[in-house]
Amino acid sequence: MTSSLSTAIAKLNSPKWSSVGKISFATTGLALIATALGATSAGAATFTIPSLTVFGNDISSGPSFTVSDDFAGADLISLEASGIVDLATDEPPLGYFTNAAGIATQPTFAGQSPGGSATGPGGFNFGALLLGNNTLGFFNVFPANSSQSPSLSLNGVTLASLGFTGGFANGTVLEFRVNDVTSRLNNAGSYNVAGSLASTEVPEPFTVIGTLIGGTAAVRLRKQLKSAQK
Repeated sequence: MTSSLSTAIAKLNSPKWSSVGKISFATTGLALIATALGATSAGAATFTIPSLTVFGNDISSGPSFTVSDDFAGADLISLEASGIVDLATDEPPLGYFTNAAGIATQPTFAGQSPGGSATGPGGFNFGALLLGNNTLGFFNVFPANSSQSPSLSLNGVTLASLGFTGGFANGTVLEFRVNDVTSRLNNAGSYNVAGSLASTEVPEPFTVIGTLIGGTAAVRLRKQLKSAQK
């Protein structure tokens, strides 16, 4: 790369080149460098998890979305969920109301106080919001010791920390569910969910070096262009 740039700049200094030729050549060179720099400075991959409503009866299946890029286990997920579900509408007047972490928001028929929880299928809290598929498995999104607030946020935690150590391949279909025994379909309420995925990948050393070299060459070509215009 540096050899080609040196050759190009040497041509600009040649007395055989007219001022018009130098201007044309330098302008073309700057355009090519700008294009190359633009390509190497592209941002890391991101994906917007669409806004979805997960109903209390979404136990065996639920709303899904398709990931449109590759994300590693070290990449980040952010998610917000608001709402409450009742896992026991047949147990009035208390029922079993939880937020998306499976934390009771009021006294339950089973004896939990607000802020309490009970372990359900998979070792996750009853009522917890789950993410995954039948191949990767399903994991709770929010920590089991979250607050009892109906609105919860997950900000930039790794996919591996949730259980997705291998990340998500491009085209992976993921699904949200509510954690409960499949025999109970008397649930009510819902969670409104939205979020994003973000790659933590950094540019390769060669890309960084190439960008620095390209930037230096651009400065030199600009000087030659100004000189040719005089």
